[in-house]
Amino acid sequence: MKQRTAPASAEQDPPDIETMRATAHRALALAAPSTAMDVTLLISQLRGHVELMVTEVEPLAASHASTLPGALADACLGEARRKLDAGGEIRPLASARLAYGRRLARVLVALCDHHRNLGGTA
Repeated sequence: MKQRTAPASAEQDPPDIETMRATAHRALALAAPSTAMDVTLLISQLRGHVELMVTEVEPLAASHASTLPGALADACLGEARRKLDAGGEIRPLASARLAYGRRLARVLVALCDHHRNLGGTA
């Protein structure tokens, strides 16, 4: 029998926005990756951060749905989901994967900004 995990409590730790921003800025600053593994690891980190921020920003955007900041955050959430869905379509070339990582980094920074602007912690 499969064991269920407990639902997330309202008292869970806030997302580490500083680390997420640092990861995004590292991706945006890369001129060229040193190895394909570095790009793969960076994309994995960015995808995880974006997935987390989507779950963090979603309720904030919904609670501000009738405001301009809420509508902008909702549009950013759609863009983040499209970027996550596009991950399987990336060509194996290092330059294409790095470009995808940069797109993830930009949407991650935007989600962090929306989180702050809509009253999220940090």
